Amino acid sequence: MDYFVTRLFEQKEVIVGNLHLVPEAIEEEAPVVIGDESRLLCISPVVVIPASFNDESGKKFVSPEGDEFSDLLYDSTISRMEAAGKYTADQLAAFYKFQIVPDHDYIQRIQASHKKFARIYPLYDNDVKFEVRGYTFPFTLYAAKEVQQFVYENGLGYFTHKGFGMLDVANNDSIQRATQHEMVYA
Repeated sequence: MDYFVTRLFEQKEVIVGNLHLVPEAIEEEAPVVIGDESRLLCISPVVVIPASFNDESGKKFVSPEGDEFSDLLYDSTISRMEAAGKYTADQLAAFYKFQIVPDHDYIQRIQASHKKFARIYPLYDNDVKFEVRGYTFPFTLYAAKEVQQFVYENGLGYFTHKGFGMLDVANNDSIQRATQHEMVYA
């Protein structure tokens, strides 16, 4: 990433399609500190049930305030951590603590204003359209630090490789964490 950013900002201008970009500065953010409890925001919908062609189960509503919601996301997270190959079987077995607690006040406000925190989204895989239910709301995640870090870096739920389940830390002031560097062109 450092190599890419360095090469990108060596350019006086970058043209992508009809977009004309002129790099001015780099803002370097300090790493986010993750612990055993994190208050997170969904910046893209979290999908808790996988979908497949001609299968309506991916659109099923699961209440985020129930244990089933956390259980489905736990299963998804642990299977992705296992597939990543960075954790031993003993480590994965130790990651049994996993609970998602949605912001109850937020959900009540959304429902009272007749808005939605869960919607049906299209998903394309090999040019085949699926539909999945995605959830967007703030929540607190209680889990081991390694699980928290994995979720923060890789997303939560299914189809994270398609951009679903991306998260950010709530009440995190990125402006205070950023260090700005002026550009020096070659």
